[in-house]
Amino acid sequence: MGIKIYNTKTGKEIKKNTERVRVCEALGSLEGHYMLKEIIEQQETIKKAADQDEGKLIEAAMDILRAKNVVFIACGTARYAAIVGRYLFSKVAGKFSEVIMAHEFQYFIDSVDSNTAIIAVSQSGETADVLEGVMKAREKGAKLISIVNVPTSTLARISDRVFDTNCGPEVAVASTKAFTGQLAVLYRLAFATINRSYDAKIELEDIASKVGLMVCDLKEQIEELAQIIKDKDDLYYLGRGIDFAIASEGALKLKELSYQHAEGMPAGELKHGTLSLISKGTPVVAIAPMDYAFEETLNNVHEAKARGAFIIGVSDVKKSMFDFWIPLPTVKEIFYPIVAVIPLQMLAYYTAVARGNNPDKPRNLAKSVTVK
Repeated sequence: MGIKIYNTKTGKEIKKNTERVRVCEALGSLEGHYMLKEIIEQQETIKKAADQDEGKLIEAAMDILRAKNVVFIACGTARYAAIVGRYLFSKVAGKFSEVIMAHEFQYFIDSVDSNTAIIAVSQSGETADVLEGVMKAREKGAKLISIVNVPTSTLARISDRVFDTNCGPEVAVASTKAFTGQLAVLYRLAFATINRSYDAKIELEDIASKVGLMVCDLKEQIEELAQIIKDKDDLYYLGRGIDFAIASEGALKLKELSYQHAEGMPAGELKHGTLSLISKGTPVVAIAPMDYAFEETLNNVHEAKARGAFIIGVSDVKKSMFDFWIPLPTVKEIFYPIVAVIPLQMLAYYTAVARGNNPDKPRNLAKSVTVK
């Protein structure tokens, strides 16, 4: 049976091309947890987050370029998004910036003045430490730009410029779609500094489609890996450059949900102490896409492999040193963080399930930390 589409005003038939849409098998298990639903939603929420007002982006970009000092403040997952933002500003705009944990920001307040641009990143916009920091910065005359998922939040109301990630309510405590939404905004903001913000939007829309396929294609593979690591006491996540932030976010997700010790670090830091903890069978997750840090990352991973580590390679290139390979789609070099974080979110989710934990409500944690 065919379907025809008509223009209701003219009555003329409109010719449309058809496209076969894959139904993700992961959708069949959604009745259990919000977190899996929110991981899958990222194929849409990344596009929504990337859909920002061009004029607002340019205005904020000018604030950033004019500022003597640019400082990100955030906590937890949002801080790792900010670290990606720091690399983006440096690599795209040639603008140096700093990332400070919100609860530590008060100790740097003497360096803040009217020539400072503060970029506050928060899912809820109600994080107590972030609000305290931006209040102090406002008193010093700093310009305040916020990236939030709740446009009616306190942080949004007190900011000079606000970017809504448009992700919708995030129910699971561990952030997934809000994180990639924050990244999408930061990509557009960074590229706005060189008048290429629309180019970033096109790239992000393409990546969003690839994210949808990844969730489907990697499901069985990630479930298998979860069974391998579920009883391990310690895991180490390595990455260089912009990939370091994703290594840290991946480790945080696993800690939050599976209650296993996991540590994310710059790959080059491994030999400065942590290598002593690597022994036969220790899982080491290498965030190693084919980008500017690829070869150096593999050199550090080889050091862990030589000590008997079980190497989990997250890469678009399969290497013989990988004991387990999680394939990534190939994207433009600077956009790898968005695709690299997806399998790490899935690994945390499926490992938590394998250990009998509720991934939506990890113990001792709240969705929004509204107390100091």
